[in-house]
Amino acid sequence: MKITQEVRNKQVTLKLEGNFTYTQRKPFQEALKAVGSNQVEEIVIDLSQVTFLDSAALGLLMISHRQLQAEKRTLSLAYPQPTVRQIIELANLHKTIPVIEAQVSSMVKKSA
Repeated sequence: MKITQEVRNKQVTLKLEGNFTYTQRKPFQEALKAVGSNQVEEIVIDLSQVTFLDSAALGLLMISHRQLQAEKRTLSLAYPQPTVRQIIELANLHKTIPVIEAQVSSMVKKSA
């Protein structure tokens, strides 16, 4: 899994690419820890390029959310693909961690 970081004011977006599974927990934790040292108030996990999440990844997202809440910071999940969104919903994670949906207007092209 590839992780890239984009900083905007007090918000950091971590863009994940590939499968987010148990074997990827350490790189994810390290990326999260690296942004934790900044004056960041909000962390957005961009899931638009993630094709699969396993139960370990779901647990890690929940633990990260709780840790950030304790630090008075927020965690959001952004733009999950349909399969990933279904996994998040089956685990009821969307009831705890906010999910940002893609804006439909930016994805729909007007026909000429």
